[in-house]
Amino acid sequence: MGTVVVTIGIGDPQGRMFEDIEVIVDTGSTFTAVPRTTLQRLGVPVERSVQSELADGSNAPVDIGRTMVRLEEQEFPTPVIFAEEGEPTLLGVVTLEEALMAVDHVAGRLIPTNVLRL
Repeated sequence: MGTVVVTIGIGDPQGRMFEDIEVIVDTGSTFTAVPRTTLQRLGVPVERSVQSELADGSNAPVDIGRTMVRLEEQEFPTPVIFAEEGEPTLLGVVTLEEALMAVDHVAGRLIPTNVLRL
């Protein structure tokens, strides 16, 4: 299994403008993580700060907002983490599920699931 990288559009909260960014698809990450500078430039407000468990097992506070994303020809609101400089830009599982997409690690791409799990 290799790393899957895709391009998504991150928009302002109203969905009037988008910036394309490359993200690592990370099914171990709950939310999509976008550089703080990008979210601030788009006018995305911080809605809350929470403690988060990082990949190394440590805990750190993170800011969370909600904004529009463009993924595989779909546009919808999704929660985003304000990633600090040096932190990876990630596409998290919540955004994937909202788009009804899954990861094909063999082909290295996203695929539609066409299934809602209730």
